[in-house]
Amino acid sequence: MDLSKFKTTDWLKVGGAVAALVGYFLNWTNLPGSEFYDFNLSGSDFFFRGTVPFILTVATGVITFLLAAGMMKPGKLPWGVVFVLATGLSTVLVLLYIISPSYAGASGIGRGIGAWLTLIGCAVATAGSVMAFTAAGGNLKDLTDVNKMKAQFGGSQGGPSAPPPPPPGGMAPPPPPPMG
Repeated sequence: MDLSKFKTTDWLKVGGAVAALVGYFLNWTNLPGSEFYDFNLSGSDFFFRGTVPFILTVATGVITFLLAAGMMKPGKLPWGVVFVLATGLSTVLVLLYIISPSYAGASGIGRGIGAWLTLIGCAVATAGSVMAFTAAGGNLKDLTDVNKMKAQFGGSQGGPSAPPPPPPGGMAPPPPPPMG
């Protein structure tokens, strides 16, 4: 494996995934003076704001590594778009955990090192994904155009679809699908 093929954006995505991986297992809460109450929560205790971002970011890092190392063929999937969306969503979800008052009645509860490290890892992976996407000629404004997104993922461009081709000579056309 030739690591010289890796670009800076690849290292950002892989490094961000490693940071998110480590942060996921560390303490996500901080309760000063909690000697009588075990309040150690990790990312696995928060499904949508912990586990989902962990899966999205680590998957992005692993797939980036496999693609850059030549161990996986890119195929027809627009990986740049997938990576931007996956890492962007993961960053937003962890950020929501950081800023949300999850424990409204409990004073003194803060965010632990694991949550902060995961947020940094997700943000670094997002930065690498966006930089790679724009360097490949992508435009972030295109991500808001549904028709362009459908086209990139192999869908139609919108509007009416073309009729099916006629059957070969001498054959009757198939019956129309039932309505309703």
